[in-house]
Amino acid sequence: MERMIRLLFFNLGAAALGPTIRAHPSLWALQRIAEQHLGQFQENSSLLVALGAVPEARELVTKAEVERLAPDAFLLRSRNVAQQTVVACAGRSARAVGYAFFELLQLLGFGFLHPLLPVVPSALPELRVEVHETPRWEFRGTHYHTQHPLELTNLLNGYDGSGQTDCRQCWAKGLKAWQDYLDWMMAQKQNYIEWMLLADRHSSKTNFELSDERRERLRILVAAAHARGIEVGVDVPLSLKQQHALNLLPSPGRQSHNEEQVRARVRWLRSCGFDHLGTELGTTEFTRGLHAAEMVRLLNITQEELGPQKVLVKNHCSTNQYADGFTDPRPSHSGVLNFNYLNYFADPKIVSMPHTVQAYSLSDPAPTYGNADFSDLRNWTSFLLQQGRPVVFYPETAYWVNYDISVPLFLAPTYASDRVEDADSLDAMSGTVPLLGQLNFESGWQWGYWLANSAQALVAWRRESLQSAFLRLLRFMPQKPRVALAQLLVEFAAEQRRLLVKGLRRGGVQTPPAPGVGPGSATAMAYIQGSEGLSDFASLAARYLGEGAPQPDRVHFMELWREVPSSSLRLLQAIQGGSAVTDAFLGTDRLRWQRQSWFQEHLRPLLAETNATFAELARRFERIPAPGKAFQDLAVSARMLSLRCSQVLALYEYSAMCRGKETEFCQSRLTLSRSVLSAAQALAEERAEHMGLEALDRGTRVLEWSEPIPTAYSYGYLWAAHTLFYWRRDQEMVEQQIADVCFGAINDPVELGLAGGGGPWARWAQSVMQSALSNRLWHVELAKCLGPPTEPKLGAAKDMVML
Repeated sequence: MERMIRLLFFNLGAAALGPTIRAHPSLWALQRIAEQHLGQFQENSSLLVALGAVPEARELVTKAEVERLAPDAFLLRSRNVAQQTVVACAGRSARAVGYAFFELLQLLGFGFLHPLLPVVPSALPELRVEVHETPRWEFRGTHYHTQHPLELTNLLNGYDGSGQTDCRQCWAKGLKAWQDYLDWMMAQKQNYIEWMLLADRHSSKTNFELSDERRERLRILVAAAHARGIEVGVDVPLSLKQQHALNLLPSPGRQSHNEEQVRARVRWLRSCGFDHLGTELGTTEFTRGLHAAEMVRLLNITQEELGPQKVLVKNHCSTNQYADGFTDPRPSHSGVLNFNYLNYFADPKIVSMPHTVQAYSLSDPAPTYGNADFSDLRNWTSFLLQQGRPVVFYPETAYWVNYDISVPLFLAPTYASDRVEDADSLDAMSGTVPLLGQLNFESGWQWGYWLANSAQALVAWRRESLQSAFLRLLRFMPQKPRVALAQLLVEFAAEQRRLLVKGLRRGGVQTPPAPGVGPGSATAMAYIQGSEGLSDFASLAARYLGEGAPQPDRVHFMELWREVPSSSLRLLQAIQGGSAVTDAFLGTDRLRWQRQSWFQEHLRPLLAETNATFAELARRFERIPAPGKAFQDLAVSARMLSLRCSQVLALYEYSAMCRGKETEFCQSRLTLSRSVLSAAQALAEERAEHMGLEALDRGTRVLEWSEPIPTAYSYGYLWAAHTLFYWRRDQEMVEQQIADVCFGAINDPVELGLAGGGGPWARWAQSVMQSALSNRLWHVELAKCLGPPTEPKLGAAKDMVML
């Protein structure tokens, strides 16, 4: 294994003439990385970089100074010696020395914000440095969410770029991108990386998930991180079934059998070299699964198997899940414990990870997963710290699915603002122990999301205001455009929070929720996010059943022209019962007219202000003279957000004001929305050429429709953004006045919800149900929500209309 890892580092590229690199023998991997980055600058042969305890560094940094450093802290110091500039990179560990070296690179003009597109200076400047940095938090990690079909999902699960497992050489083509990602982690001073392992798809006829070959591939990935000093974890839920998750308990049964399975799988994972283990509690995000007492017992067994290593348990923000037999321990609360908090009653060494979602901070309104805000999660976090429990905060910088990066919406500024605000809020909490740190849920780099990913890492390392964080991240840019861009991004963040998150118009006018709709309907975010058939059905079903949808609810287009919900939703509402039964079957003009009146008085002004605000902010990019791929990515992403706001405003105006009318105004709404869609498509196609995907084996798969292997999705994570699927679906629904909520479904509930995507019997049952609901004699709207057979044909109404 060591020979293989050394070969991996020597394949980084031969060192050219350039600065001299001296490294302690234990830092051979870092030396190779240094040679790769600096070897191209032959004109800087007078620069000597000393890595760790080598003779050239001893006159600059004493042994006593190094010994006084905190864990992960580093010293970076230069001195001119005999016409040579010597720079010492010092720390108590290989990781700390690596942090010092990557800090040096950034002071020399390198930029590490997008892992596939690092910024390399044209020449190295003269440099005098004296830097001493100490981390804010002990634990600074990234959860790379491989249940989503991201750039590295296949590689990290042992699959090659085409989704196959039978060729190790084919799989290894992606290792260069992994090295680049680990360089990003070192530059951002992260010390922990984890990802989810996926199970075999039941219909794929493979036996790869616990194979020796997969173990060897995982060991290579882990060893590459260990060579940099980065610790590696794996997220393997106890009983989660959704999205092809591998789990610790594949076949729940008798207690003894459960224990045997959990111990065996933990031992297999440890044999792959993983340092820590993350896990989740429910069978899905919305369901409990095992009995609470059995779950506590299995958590204790997992921690026992890991010994001194960490078990990290996600405390999800989802609601209406309760742990029978366990009482909430908080003095200010009474009643049954939230199932997501159950690990409190397990081994106290187990790390709790309070998990927020989407573009909401701990203090924002957060109309998602049944919440009005995250106050309960915030209170729970404070309670854990007061009780002396280990806590790692678990936010995110992209939700994906149909919410942000997949639309695409440029929400990186507000995500970055959330992370800055939450970090300060968490540090202000009183407790008997400090917060261990942060694990960020990451779901993509493109469309400017590298900015939020890097910002969260920065604030885990050091305290920063939002503006100072942007200034530090963009320090490879010239001073004047850097300052202007940082200020513009701060304004983006403020306006996104005001309009998208809070629904506040100028003058502090608060948008009220729509009649009969949840609080999310009062925010612009609910309208510019994307939607597809299954998500629309789930959202409306949650509303009618009184449950919390996983995204902010909104007034749908059809609810502005249709008097009653679709038949499938009427049935759900009738089952729920209560005073809504009559309305469920008979409908009511009153509610439709109330919503149209609410649109004119409240939503239309909010959407109009949102459109004007982000159009003006996007235009300001044109006034900043800042060449470079990073700047262009931000500028185009901002323009896409502006175009999306324009399209949504035009479509809602048409839906609310133009039913049965052919006025000039109505035609202008359709003409505008079509032209906006055309302009956005041109930008999407142009951006695809500048994403760094050529560094990946078959990298364009993230833009394509494909087989759901290894993830449960039949498309890459950027397919919807690249084709503007959500924009086109909205356009077709309005132009064709489509009221079928399942129209344009792209997600397969069997693939997503059943272990391994379901087997042959599940597929047979799905096919029978689809035929029963939709055939030559009749069509029930729900049929399309059972899964799309092929890639939707976008762009032509005749291809998208559902009968």
